[in-house]
Amino acid sequence: MPASARRRPSPRPWLAVLLALGCGGTRGDGPASAATPTPASASAPAPAIEAPAEPAAPAPEELHGELTTQQGQRVLRLWGTPTQMGHAHGALLREEILEIVDGYALDVIPPATLDAAGALYSTVARVPPRLREEAEGIVAGMKAAGGARVERLDRELRASDLLVLNAMTDLLAIGCSSVSAWGHGTEEDPSLAGAPIMVRNLDWSEDPELLRNQLLIAYRPDDPERQPLVSVAFAGYIGCLSCMNEAGVSALFNMGYGDGAASPGEALRGFSPANLLLRDTLERRDVDGDGRSTADDVEAAWREHQHAGSYLLHLLEPRREGTEAPARVLEVEHDGVVARSPGEGPLGPELLAATNHMRRKAEPQSCSRYDQVLRSARNHERRFDRDELWALGTRLRLPQVVCSLLVEPEARRLGVWLRAPGQDAQAEIPPVVHEWSSLLGVP
Repeated sequence: MPASARRRPSPRPWLAVLLALGCGGTRGDGPASAATPTPASASAPAPAIEAPAEPAAPAPEELHGELTTQQGQRVLRLWGTPTQMGHAHGALLREEILEIVDGYALDVIPPATLDAAGALYSTVARVPPRLREEAEGIVAGMKAAGGARVERLDRELRASDLLVLNAMTDLLAIGCSSVSAWGHGTEEDPSLAGAPIMVRNLDWSEDPELLRNQLLIAYRPDDPERQPLVSVAFAGYIGCLSCMNEAGVSALFNMGYGDGAASPGEALRGFSPANLLLRDTLERRDVDGDGRSTADDVEAAWREHQHAGSYLLHLLEPRREGTEAPARVLEVEHDGVVARSPGEGPLGPELLAATNHMRRKAEPQSCSRYDQVLRSARNHERRFDRDELWALGTRLRLPQVVCSLLVEPEARRLGVWLRAPGQDAQAEIPPVVHEWSSLLGVP
């Protein structure tokens, strides 16, 4: 499909106004004066991203990563410090990162806007320091592997560019859907026996440059206070759109269609880019101090931070003792975070669905995909096996679907369909099943 004919995510209206207020549309202008953001526990207001010296490039034999192919899908394994993981990422996927930036990202966020956003983000975005280091490592790895020049930018890629592109979901309106089931909802599938499972669609873009550079990324940070994590993402993407950590806590990001996104003035006072915050939170072994890694950690972190966009986080975790449901949806906007639990709607106590509308934070809006979930739940008497849930997810896909997943937190198992360029969005293809140990490359 010609680039001009592709349907791409549309920028949120406040972005253009914010850039005009903050950067004057040019890289050299400084952002308008704004109140200094209050540091949060997990991240702090970023200093100028380009100020630190380039990380020292590890020798080739010290590369802290490997690129493998499992059942036809690429898996990038990374381990070590943020700089080491970033360097391996950039060195192993240099060409893929450049293709995404040059062939896709700069059509969505043009060069002048990217320059302005980079200057602005260095002042108002609260980027976790480890992820700044990782982004710097990616650029250093690309340079070591042959260069980081982007022709359409007429310069080399910068860490600030990567961080802005990793925050695209704060800037753009996209779509997604997810449905989780557990307990009686999955007990008739003997392979699940009541265990929680979720089907998830990431609806984003049909651009071939994006589709052919999808992969799974398995992180093993060296910090003992952090845990391994698997992300289904794109080359160069270090945030979390669809992630599971070692404890089985899984978080799936859906764009929200609410009216509570930040105004330009509110955004200038500081915010935490959603997907970078999610990566940082899921890696931490214990956010709320209760000695466990659970979905409570994600909710606690989200209530600490300031947010700019409108979005939903569908969280699913292994079952705990007692009657507490393993799923919740956080409805997030600048003016607050509201948790939606099972049993608050017509799906009953052991099913939970999210499309893109707020259903608790605001009055629920009509949504054909949500209505389809309700009809399917009634037809199946609110019980799904693995194949039925996957079939439902296939029917919920938008034309811009990028990937579909089956997430099983107790087994730490991922079923993955990565859409190929030119492939039909409704393709009835079973997912490729990945076990945790094979993704991490450890026993």
